[in-house]
Amino acid sequence: MKRRKKYIWNIGDIFAIPLNNQKYAIGHVLDQRLKNTIRIALYDEVVESLNILDVNELCKEPDLISLIEVTKEQIDFGVWKVIGNKKSTIPISKYANEQYRDIGWVGSNIKDAGIAEDFLNAFYALNPWDDSYDPNYYDKMLVDKSKKPSNLVYSKIE
Repeated sequence: MKRRKKYIWNIGDIFAIPLNNQKYAIGHVLDQRLKNTIRIALYDEVVESLNILDVNELCKEPDLISLIEVTKEQIDFGVWKVIGNKKSTIPISKYANEQYRDIGWVGSNIKDAGIAEDFLNAFYALNPWDDSYDPNYYDKMLVDKSKKPSNLVYSKIE
């Protein structure tokens, strides 16, 4: 079996996450807290192509929708494509799981990178928003309930 190529990435990298509609959502690497996880910011920003992007126009604070900690395999293996780098303006106190620092990180919540992809596809109404065991699961990933889109697709009757 052929080994997958591991890609080099850095703190501050801006990356593109493929969506189900052949477009890309935008994320930002905030830091690496554990060996196999990264804390990331996800933005309500979509690009159609990875060619000639101005990173200064990406990762704008008003577009921030989620701050989560995820496994890093998707960025390690190039599924999430690095498209640039810039310093984050998000205070560390807002990073995912930061509230657990003083108690040895007990209670931290780490998600599989695929969950971030599912969340973004649901955010853009490409998958049902309520398709998890907990129908409010994705609501809990939002930085604020005001970020929840109004045009969501639901699989269950409300």
